[in-house]
Amino acid sequence: MLRFILVLFLTPLVAACSNQPDPLIISTTPVNDTFSIKVNQLEVVDTRTYSYLYRHKKDDDKATFAPPQQPLTKIVQDALTPLTDSAPSGQGLKWYVSIEKALIDAKTSALKYELEHHVRIRVEAVRDNRRYSNFYTGKAQSSGALKPAQATIERQFRNLLNNVLSDIANDPKLRLSEREVY
Repeated sequence: MLRFILVLFLTPLVAACSNQPDPLIISTTPVNDTFSIKVNQLEVVDTRTYSYLYRHKKDDDKATFAPPQQPLTKIVQDALTPLTDSAPSGQGLKWYVSIEKALIDAKTSALKYELEHHVRIRVEAVRDNRRYSNFYTGKAQSSGALKPAQATIERQFRNLLNNVLSDIANDPKLRLSEREVY
C-alpha cells in the first residue's frame, strides 16, 4: 500500500520534470539615454553557435532546451532604439553589436534547482576613422526549492540583460565624441 501511494505521489512530479519547456518570453525596457550624442546606425547580430536560451541539464548527458519567443537580436535592437537618430547615409556614429553569449543553465534535482544566467555582448563603435570596442558581461545565479517557475527564469534573465544593456548605453567611450580623441 505504501508503494502504491508513493507511486501515485511521485508520478505527477516526474511527469512535470520531463516536460519540454515553452519558449521564454523575454522583454526588456528601453535604455535611458543620458548622452546628447546619438547612434546613427545600429546593427545587431547573434554570433552564438546555438539558438536556444535555456538549457536544462539532466543526468546521463541529456538536456532539454528552450528558445526565446522572439530573436534576441530583435530584443536587443528594441532596447537600444532610444539611443538612435538618423543621419545622412554613411555618416555619424555606427554601433555593431554582437551577442556572444546568452544562456540560462539549469540544474534540478528532486528537491531544488540552481540557475546560472550568462550574458556577453560585444559592441564596436565606429566614427570616421576611429574605433572603440568593448565586451559587456553579466552573470547571475539563483537557487530554490523544487522546480523554477518559467516566470522566475524569464524575470531573472530580463533583469540581467537590462543591466548589461544599461552598461552599454551609459559607456561614454562608445559615443566617440567628435571633440574627444581616445
